[in-house]
Amino acid sequence: MRQGLVSLNPTNGAVNFSFWFRSPVNDSVNAMEPVVADDTILISGAYYKIGSVLLKVNSGGNGLGEARSASHPPVALEELWRSAVLELHWNTPIYHDGFLYAFSGRNEPDAHFRCVEFKTGKLMWDRDEHWAPHSTPTPDVYGRGSCILADGKLIVLGEGVCLGCSKSIPKRAKRDSRFQVPQLHYPCWAAPILLNKRLYLRSEYWLVCLSVAKE
Repeated sequence: MRQGLVSLNPTNGAVNFSFWFRSPVNDSVNAMEPVVADDTILISGAYYKIGSVLLKVNSGGNGLGEARSASHPPVALEELWRSAVLELHWNTPIYHDGFLYAFSGRNEPDAHFRCVEFKTGKLMWDRDEHWAPHSTPTPDVYGRGSCILADGKLIVLGEGVCLGCSKSIPKRAKRDSRFQVPQLHYPCWAAPILLNKRLYLRSEYWLVCLSVAKE
């Protein structure tokens, strides 16, 4: 939520725990979906250097969480790391084999595509994807973007309509292929959808379906 992380009981809506996480400036939002892996949760924001935090959820004890009733004991939330290595605006990162692949940056001029080790927050690689500003001719970069994972490959759609595909390799940044989709225009902020070997891409006004099946 705008004020931070909230865990709810899906059967009755009771609050399990909450964690305040918000930029001190009013004109800010938390737009990225949390990433949950086992007993850890990653949340992030791109406004005014709030960055990311990885939380570990522990049952019982007096931690950062809050108990709402006697039947719901306190939940301890332990901060494993907090860093500006990822400043995630609206895209949800891809979690794969212990690493995060995501676009960091609030605006086009500070867009970076990064790989970060999930447990430690260590930056594995960084690729500058900045585009300043979006009213200039479309460059051969993503700007900010969204990605999905399929068959061990990252399929990325940048806001400037650059479509790319690469293997998810934590040790080096590589873009195996790219394609400027002619039917679409800025902004492309919706993540690609892959279904039955067809790739669906959407902008504000158009929906494009591409076949990704082998010939």
